[in-house]
Amino acid sequence: MRHGLIWFLACVTAVLVAAPVGFSSEAQAQVVRVGEGPFITGGGFYVAQARGYFEKMGLTIETKGYNDGVFAVPSLISGELDIALMTANASLFNSIARGAPLVIFVDRGHNRPGRGYLAVNVRQELYDQGIKTIKDFAKLKGKKIGVGASGSINQYNTSRALQAAGLDPRKDVEWIINIPQPDLMKMLGQKQVDVTDLAYQFGLFAQNNKWGPIVANGDQIEPNSQIATYVVRREFLQKNREALVRWTMAYLRGVKEFNEAAGAPDKHPDIVDILAKNTALNKPELVKAIAPFWSYVSEDGIPQVDSILRMQDYWNDYYTFVERKVPREQLFDLSVAREAKARLDREKPFGR
Repeated sequence: MRHGLIWFLACVTAVLVAAPVGFSSEAQAQVVRVGEGPFITGGGFYVAQARGYFEKMGLTIETKGYNDGVFAVPSLISGELDIALMTANASLFNSIARGAPLVIFVDRGHNRPGRGYLAVNVRQELYDQGIKTIKDFAKLKGKKIGVGASGSINQYNTSRALQAAGLDPRKDVEWIINIPQPDLMKMLGQKQVDVTDLAYQFGLFAQNNKWGPIVANGDQIEPNSQIATYVVRREFLQKNREALVRWTMAYLRGVKEFNEAAGAPDKHPDIVDILAKNTALNKPELVKAIAPFWSYVSEDGIPQVDSILRMQDYWNDYYTFVERKVPREQLFDLSVAREAKARLDREKPFGR
């Protein structure tokens, strides 16, 4: 009898040692389906994935690619995805207002001063004529401005700059929309648009090709404005909260390393390689060339809530792109991020 008890205790000990701290063997099989895109603002996720942090937290990640978070909404609603990237745009607010069972739960990048991700370029001729800073934007009256989509973070960014210069962006400029960003930067060089608002890598490419210099960054126009978030299906949050907390713990560890690399990419060649392989930049030298303009991700996971709410107000009150405002409590559930950060600090599953 005594030998049998000893054997049983030994087996239990072996299982506990083999499993990640605090997780059962059943939890190790938890699958999380994530919609992602080839954007450097998702660097925290890609670092965590490449480093095996999700696996360490007892999770199996299935990833599906999207060129814009808005395209992931149908897959989220149908249950094909659990989590997805989502820019803070008018379509997100409209989707939730119409009943999409989605909630913002963690940061995915914002325009922290010195780490802005958006770039405004003007045609070289306009630059030579004196449009060199945000203060000169009053001279853009009547000009054509290219952005990827109506109600996008890019349109918001430039609209706010135009307003600061005394223009009404609803009627004082012509918006060229629904064109991919790589095409917009070429149109700048071909003089088909006068101004573009692009992800920094495209703005830098346009500048290097003499199509038009960068005259403003997103962090200069509206510091700490939100770029992207992660949203989760409410049903997944309710039924798999523990797994979502562990997902966020792994993600936040990746975020910490991502932020460190943005400030000193030469000291983190492994992170640079990960970002090159998983984003549209493709080459490590391009990743380093746009540092530190990768955006900044909050290391506690909390997005810029006030910024997101201001965007919703703007699209509803000023442009009328948003049909009905969604209350704060319907848009956000930040309890997962707070719990994940507290557990990270307490348990230190990844070391330091």
